[in-house]
This record gives sequence, C-alpha cells and structure tokens, in this order.
Amino acid sequence: TDREEKVQDKMKKFLTILAAAMAFSCSDSENIDVKAIEKIQTFYSKHIFGNEFANDSVIAKYCTKGLAQELSKAYDSEFIDGGGYAVWKFRSNAQDGEDIQVVEKIEPLGDGKYLVHYNDMGNKGTHTITIVQQDNDIFFDKLD
Repeated sequence: TDREEKVQDKMKKFLTILAAAMAFSCSDSENIDVKAIEKIQTFYSKHIFGNEFANDSVIAKYCTKGLAQELSKAYDSEFIDGGGYAVWKFRSNAQDGEDIQVVEKIEPLGDGKYLVHYNDMGNKGTHTITIVQQDNDIFFDKLD
C-alpha cells in the first residue's frame, strides 16, 4: 500500500543516515547511542507499529529478563489466557485515529536512557527506554 511504501522509504532514509553516522562515529558512547537508536527504531517499526508479533524470541532479543517479566505480568493481569507481553506499554493508549504510526525522533539522554517521540494514530507521545549492555549486545531494561 501507499502507507507501507512511505514507511519503507522513511526507514531506508533513516538507515542511510544511521550508516553514515556510524561511519563517522568517534567514541564508544556515540557508537552505543547509534546502536541503541537503531535497535529502538527497528523494534518500533516491526513490533509496535508494524505487523510482526512480539513473541518470546522477539522479547528475548530486545528486552532484559526483568523487563520481559514486567511485560508478561502486565499482560497476564489484563488477559486471562496469559502467555503474552504487554507491548502496548511502548505506545499511546489510542484505540483508533489517523492512519499514522511512526517514531518521529529518538533522543539520547545519557546514562543509557533514550527518549522516544512517536505519533500513534495522531496521538503524539513519548516514552523513555533505558538500555543495558550484555554480551556485546544492547537490551531494553526499563520503560518509563
């Protein structure tokens, strides 16, 4: 669809800019910021605003065990069947609205914190994601 093409074009531009930023990155903290921003952007585009289901392996790829447990408990308290993750906590409470769901900006705040600005069906919002590094990879550890 036209909307999917626009999202894909935005992702291509974002990844091109990201690759350029990585090529010119000087310090480890800048490199970590680039990797964290890329991981947050990918998670949102695929699993929050995209159509890919956030199953156990997806959550394990992106979240620490602590955050995974928190998302699991929140899901279980909402749905009797259990066995899922409350990934809606990464977005607004919008149930319907405009045909737009996009991350507008991700700001590094320091100390492993990133402020995600998004537009969720016309409802603009923010969340702070705190990351940690484990085994040379980046994981989401906290969501505010």
